[in-house]
Amino acid sequence: MILRTIGRLFISTGVLILLFLAYQLFGTNVITDRHQQALAAEFEALPTSAPSKPDIGDGMALIEIPKIEVKQVVVEGVEVEDLKKGPGHYPTTSLPGEQGNVVISGHRTTYGAPFYRLDELKVGDEIRLSDRETTYVYRVTETKIVRPGDLTVVVPTEDARLTLATCNPRFSARQRLIVVAALEDSPDQGKIQ
Repeated sequence: MILRTIGRLFISTGVLILLFLAYQLFGTNVITDRHQQALAAEFEALPTSAPSKPDIGDGMALIEIPKIEVKQVVVEGVEVEDLKKGPGHYPTTSLPGEQGNVVISGHRTTYGAPFYRLDELKVGDEIRLSDRETTYVYRVTETKIVRPGDLTVVVPTEDARLTLATCNPRFSARQRLIVVAALEDSPDQGKIQ
């Protein structure tokens, strides 16, 4: 009797764990897809004269990484609720196309996993960031692995760069995978009208 009860308890616990994992890996994607649809509609409806500094939680740019098939609206903010909507822009960093460091963080395994394949990027690969008026082209210059507490990746810089950050390895938060990209030539030459 006791063994049967213990067995049922183990089976029930196993089923609950499997259901939780399925939700994390697949259910959260549905949540992010809904957020992305709403953000895309709001982003497209913004006038070109929209305020330069977006509000936390609002869509602020479109990121496209052709090599790894990423096309998502970037939300302003990197708190848990912001990143459930898609990639998040660190509010204290530069905006797309500006001098300085534009830093965007994204999930690698849950909530749509926009940066799931970020490790496939190589030097020279293209990343595009679009606001309502302009598309800025960045080219990957380096990839590196850092500790989670390494804040050097978000510091301001003299050059115009984009820094993408995600967890590494997949399914772990032990490290951060960082991809750095430079705005092509100059802010004026990196624009696609």
